[in-house]
Amino acid sequence: MSRTRRRDGQRGSSLITTIALTGILALLVLASLSFARSSTQSTARQGRAEIAIQVADAGVNRYISRLVEDPRYYEHYVDLAEDPRVAPNGTVVQPGSPWTAGVSWTYQAGGPKTWIELQDERYGKAAYSLRITPPAAGSDIVTVLSTAKADRTSPQPVTRTIQSQIRPTSIADYQMISNATIKYGSTATTTGKLYSAVDINHQGVAKAPAYAAHWTCSSNNFACPSASVPPAVFTAGAYNATTVPSFRDQFPMPIDFGQFTSARLDVKDAAAAQGTAFNDPSASAWMIQFLADGRARVFRITGTSDPGASIATNGIGCPVTYTLPAGKAPAYFYFEQPVIVSDGGTKTDNCSPKGSGPRPSVVNGRVTIATKSNVYVGGNTTYAQPGDDVLGLIAGGEVIITAYTPRNLTWRAASLAQSGQWRTYYNTNVGDAHDSMLYIGSQTTFEGGYASMFDAREYQYDDTLKYMRPPLYPILEGSWETFYWREVLPPA
Repeated sequence: MSRTRRRDGQRGSSLITTIALTGILALLVLASLSFARSSTQSTARQGRAEIAIQVADAGVNRYISRLVEDPRYYEHYVDLAEDPRVAPNGTVVQPGSPWTAGVSWTYQAGGPKTWIELQDERYGKAAYSLRITPPAAGSDIVTVLSTAKADRTSPQPVTRTIQSQIRPTSIADYQMISNATIKYGSTATTTGKLYSAVDINHQGVAKAPAYAAHWTCSSNNFACPSASVPPAVFTAGAYNATTVPSFRDQFPMPIDFGQFTSARLDVKDAAAAQGTAFNDPSASAWMIQFLADGRARVFRITGTSDPGASIATNGIGCPVTYTLPAGKAPAYFYFEQPVIVSDGGTKTDNCSPKGSGPRPSVVNGRVTIATKSNVYVGGNTTYAQPGDDVLGLIAGGEVIITAYTPRNLTWRAASLAQSGQWRTYYNTNVGDAHDSMLYIGSQTTFEGGYASMFDAREYQYDDTLKYMRPPLYPILEGSWETFYWREVLPPA
């Protein structure tokens, strides 16, 4: 009897245990299902967020494609994907409408107003909206704010915004661009990118990539006898017709020097508008000296048949002084005759009282000088505030470093020899008493060149040119790049 009761008690206890275990198992199943659902929702939301970032980036790339067709597109049109612009007088201009160049704009308060659908994917329809900030004075950087929504038809769309700063690729992005073979001697050091439509023969050290349509090498010959990329010379690598990737992979369309003429003519027009365009057939040349206080002195030069060799005694006119535009706004100087930048000589001018050289320059502004003829580098040229000042020199002919430069020359500028060489006045350092040249900037030359007048030459690329090209300095047509990219909060 008692044994039976014990068995009944055991059966009751087993039932309770079974029910408890079943309940625990059910809870575990419910928890697992809840976690799986939450994980699925989280994964889906993360997927939509990634789609939104991709769509926002696609919006930036579409705007870049507009700038490739028209580098001043932001001044001419309100893009179809752009929020309505508000003019200073309060007029609201809708997307797809023309815009008047030179007129500033703002946007209406609140979030994006314009949406352009880009795709229909697994997370639903996605669209983007743009807001554009034009370049600041003296800059080329266009800021694009691109906001995207993924699954925008659902109750909980995902919104992401990126801010991208884009700019045109300039010839000043390179240490050297040459339409002919480039040769650097054993004492030469280059720190910027090099480009040649033929060969690059470097016997010194190239600290940035080199791009040659034919061959790269390090040889005692002028032209490369064969293709080679010595790692001790080309420390950042080189690309030529034989490398993988090759020059053509990097430059499907070689640089066309013919496109640079328009930049020189643009500077001419801009200088005429500022009252700093000069044309006097009786002048042998002009000389310009920049002062650290933001002024420039322009001298009329006479009695000199060769401005690279010397300036005639009593041939330096009394200078006219110009104040560069306030706030580092672009400044332009144009000369129909040759122009000499700075003066390393000691000759006096025709003023009363007379002034005498040397006449070094300190550029305090953002300036481009252009001439139909040659640019002559006559003396030391530096910047008042590196990173905030810039000088561009555009020669329709050659860029020539004169015989009367200082024994140890330092000069800084982006320089272009559109139809000639970038060179020193002498092609040898024997007997001309020039010890060293430090050049900081960017060179572009149609026929190559040399600086063998100096015992030692150092070429430093000016990093300022990566984000601030000289006003109206030539760009490479159809080439824009992303300068800065980050995710930000959506406009509200």
